[in-house]
Amino acid sequence: MNIKEKLKLNFHTWEEIKKIFFDKKFENVILFSQPRSGSTFVSNVLSKELEYSNKFFPEEFFINQHFIYLKTFVKKHNNFFINTNEFWFRRIDLKKKNTLYLYLYRDHNEIMASYQKAKKLNFYLGWEEMINNYRKFYPDIEHIAPAPLFGHKVWEGQIKKFDNAYTISYDSFKTHEQFLCPDIRGKTVKKLKYINPDYKTQRKIKKINFNIIEKIYFFIRRKLDSRKRSRKNY
Repeated sequence: MNIKEKLKLNFHTWEEIKKIFFDKKFENVILFSQPRSGSTFVSNVLSKELEYSNKFFPEEFFINQHFIYLKTFVKKHNNFFINTNEFWFRRIDLKKKNTLYLYLYRDHNEIMASYQKAKKLNFYLGWEEMINNYRKFYPDIEHIAPAPLFGHKVWEGQIKKFDNAYTISYDSFKTHEQFLCPDIRGKTVKKLKYINPDYKTQRKIKKINFNIIEKIYFFIRRKLDSRKRSRKNY
């Protein structure tokens, strides 16, 4: 029995997700992911396929922020595509009407291999350690290894708490015209992250509707509730 069969999840292709999105006419999309799961490529490609090129907010947009920043963003805005690979414990607090929730599944062995590649290139940012710090919040599955498989099990429990939530397969993007097979990618892409130039968008038009009081509040929350104390809000 393979891992996909062990996980109690239904896996969808990007083409299926695209059809669901336009059939149901969702206003917002939130893509949850793990570090090194291919989310940089997938989120850039999928946001364009769903016509969010100018309203796409990648994981870097929320990095080093407290969860309250993301939660407030979701509450105050509409017509957005967000990708985040943090805030695992607080995902279910991002419920919003007319929003499509996605989780990017990639084989955990491939994610682990990406960790090893990062270590060889001296670009390892402690992703496995970050994931392990979430284990205490999920005592029923904290024993599951390796870390990326544990991450898939976290989503397996969370998806039941969402409406309009789907698991999208990274492998399905191999049919996309912008996908580079590993051999070609290894020869042409020298960085760990790859974004096709066609998908680089100008972000000057992105405006955040936060007032000065909110910005001060975000700053204070981040200082008082640092990730060193707990990963719960990060």
